Amino acid sequence: MRVKPAWLILFALFGVIQSVCAQSLLPDNAFSGAAGHVADLYNARIADQSEIYNGSEYKLYPQAYKGSPYFEERNHCTPSVIRYNNTWYKDVPILYDLYNDVMVAAMRDSLYQLRADKLTDVYLLNHHFINLAGALAANLTPGYYDQLYNARSQVVVKRSRTVQNNVTQQGVEVIYEVKDIIYIKKGNTYYSVSSKGSVLDVFNDKKKLLKQYLSDNKIRYNDDKEGAIVKLTHYYDQLTR
Repeated sequence: MRVKPAWLILFALFGVIQSVCAQSLLPDNAFSGAAGHVADLYNARIADQSEIYNGSEYKLYPQAYKGSPYFEERNHCTPSVIRYNNTWYKDVPILYDLYNDVMVAAMRDSLYQLRADKLTDVYLLNHHFINLAGALAANLTPGYYDQLYNARSQVVVKRSRTVQNNVTQQGVEVIYEVKDIIYIKKGNTYYSVSSKGSVLDVFNDKKKLLKQYLSDNKIRYNDDKEGAIVKLTHYYDQLTR
């Protein structure tokens, strides 16, 4: 199934807002000097021969009965900032397929998979996805991870979707279910965490102080797990610097 022209309308509507959000997360020097010049050249010359469009063509999934295989349930591209082959590009229309862990870019009326071996950073919908592969992700499955915090320690989330096909009298109901896993990197190891206890176990040497921090700041772990984990990790880094 080819992409319908409707995505172009959505692209225009979300373009300015999402581009600003994505760029606000960037390092200060991301577009300075030559890097900025190269990125601007891309914006001015989004030609067919652009190196990012050398992957295989991608086809959209049909709408599911429940859930979506796409990040934020958006089956259209959003202007994003990426680093591809060590070069920064901005305002690139990107779609993230969570089910297959594939980043997709749009050109004209077609979609193309971006090569994972060349794509290292994607700033999409106010999130920063990094590509962890090889030795860097020794005890993780290689792929794209949502980086929530990055200092001495690190917090990343593997966002993915599983699919369930329910056969009914009306046909097959396709349901996509969320399967996000949060990891804390301490030292050279990534630890999977879900409960408050598992987070405190990672930072066992400062557990008492971290419990007090949660209490003093009235942080309710279950109200915002990702936010609470980021705050705890940041505080741990302050305690151990």
